[in-house]
Amino acid sequence: MKKITFLIFAVVVSLIQVNAQTLNNPKDASGFYIVKWDCANNRWASSNNFEVDETFTFAVDVTGTAWETWLKETPTAAGATRSLAINRWTGFGDVNGNTNRMKPITGNIYGATWNIAQLATTMNMTSATTPGAQTYVFGAVFGFEYTADAPGAGWWMWPSSIPGGTAIDPLGNGGAIFATLPYTGTKTSAEFFNDDYDNLLFGTNYPEKGYAPACAVLTSVQTPTISKSPVIGHKYYDLQGAEIYIEPNQGLFIDKAIKADGTFDVIKVLKVKE
Repeated sequence: MKKITFLIFAVVVSLIQVNAQTLNNPKDASGFYIVKWDCANNRWASSNNFEVDETFTFAVDVTGTAWETWLKETPTAAGATRSLAINRWTGFGDVNGNTNRMKPITGNIYGATWNIAQLATTMNMTSATTPGAQTYVFGAVFGFEYTADAPGAGWWMWPSSIPGGTAIDPLGNGGAIFATLPYTGTKTSAEFFNDDYDNLLFGTNYPEKGYAPACAVLTSVQTPTISKSPVIGHKYYDLQGAEIYIEPNQGLFIDKAIKADGTFDVIKVLKVKE
């Protein structure tokens, strides 16, 4: 009985491994993929050293996988170019489904600039921004084709050797691709949108928050420029980046203090009702 049980278990594990996508990204000490690209030095970062509300460049390396061959094959759509996209979701819910296209960075490495908190749609940001919480991100790379007139000339395309919908799994057991750092609530990156950049690959007819071409925005934490100009107004936002038109009297929110010289300070504010 024990031998039969072990055999069934071995077959299940084998099937999981066969049906999992793999990448050529480096791995961290826990076995997850390092997905942060160091734009300043044009190489992989040493770790995924960002929190859920910090902007970073996400990247995948498909060297040695079926995708490398697929990208070199003749596109199905006339005059099209092939590229990669990624569907992704988190342990706290989904992120924006329109923000999955990636562009080449170098060689077989493709990526895009993300801010997970700004991308969030049905994601539970209350849970994701609880102090100490880590956001685990899952996903499936797929192929698409684009032309000058059609950003999606071909969509949801897969090499014949990879079943459609197969997820990425660095651990071979249905695990997440990567995890963010535990949330501290002290870091919030500036808001940005994809239509701030002229890039057909990502589409220019609609604004998508927290999404831009790879290395389009600075990914390192900046030392703010201190301005002594007087504050002339405030804007308030929730943690998903939606503007709040009246200052909240309780809870966690973002306060953007606008100064007379055009500069501004952004801080997170936690108000507790006594």
